[in-house]
This record gives sequence, C-alpha cells and structure tokens, in this order.
Amino acid sequence: MSAVVLLASSVAACDGASPDAAPVSPPDAASASPVPGAPSAGWTAPPLRLPSAGPGDACPVTEPRPWSDTDQASRVLGPGPLYPVADYFVDGVLQLRDEDREQDGTYTKKVRWIGSGYTGPVLVRAARIDAPGSATVTFSYTGEPRDDGHYAVLGDPESDLPATTTVSGPGCYAYQVDGVSFSVAVVFRAAPAALDGPS
Repeated sequence: MSAVVLLASSVAACDGASPDAAPVSPPDAASASPVPGAPSAGWTAPPLRLPSAGPGDACPVTEPRPWSDTDQASRVLGPGPLYPVADYFVDGVLQLRDEDREQDGTYTKKVRWIGSGYTGPVLVRAARIDAPGSATVTFSYTGEPRDDGHYAVLGDPESDLPATTTVSGPGCYAYQVDGVSFSVAVVFRAAPAALDGPS
C-alpha cells in the first residue's frame, strides 16, 4: 500500500539525536492519511516485526522528541503519526510501582497516545523483546482487541487517546504501531521506580 517505515524509531535512537532537537510538528494530513478508497473494514495488519535485544544487551530505547503543542504534551516517542506521549516515561523508562501491580503480577500504567495528521485504522501491539514476557496496550474509550493488539479507527486527524500499557515486569519492550500508510516501532524500558523518583 505504501512504504513501510519499520523500526525507524529504534534506528533514530542510535543516531545521537539531541533532546534539544526542533519540536515535532504534526504531519500534513495528506502525508499520513489512508490511501483514498482503502476500506478500513478490510484492512489487514502487517506481521509483527520488532527489534530484539539479547539478555544483557542495552535496550535500544527510542529517543523522546519535543512536541510542538506543549498544552498537549511536552515530548513524544517515535516518528508518528500515532505517538505514545513520552511524558509518561522517565528517560525512556516506564516506572513500575507497587500500586501499578495487578493480581496476576503484571503492571498497568497510564500512557496517553496522540494521533496527528492521520485518519483510518490503527493497530497497536506490544511485546517484550529481550526475554520471555508479555505486554499489551488498551485505548480507554475506543476500539477493541484484535490481531493480538488494540485496534481502532481514528475519525479525527487530531486524536487524543487515553490508554494503558501493561507489562509483565522489568525489561525491554517495543510497541509496533500500524496504519494504512505506516508501520513503526517504538522501544522503551520498564524498570522499578526509584524510591525518590516522580510518579
């Protein structure tokens, strides 16, 4: 359908991008909108292709990027057009606290997403990439579980999506974010929160 931008964010994490880089501006709607006439009902998600990190390897965390609308978020992760808000991570790390722990031992954290310049189907999947484990994403008010992820159809090119990310424990994880015109990976680390760290 269109060029796949797979793993662009994990490559960007290694290019030395500075946190002081120019703020990310929402893309032009024309550049990220679905192909005209592409039916969302018949859309097929691409295969899950995530980076990997061996035990003991450094987690190739995606570099946070400043966001141009500071009323919405200060930083985001990945190239978009659907972004997890980086403000929920501390230096790329999802902070796991005792109060986030579920009865099954997993940890559920609030991580909001911003959709900008795109309408159409999206699927967000997550997985641990350095060892056995699990991860999921759930949008709070839209979509449904599908294709081992959370699927929604975005009708507004400027979306604000409350959501949660659930991980099985500390480790290196990645989201794969797919739409009609893009497929990207965003890598993050989950770790126990420092006792004096922010919530």
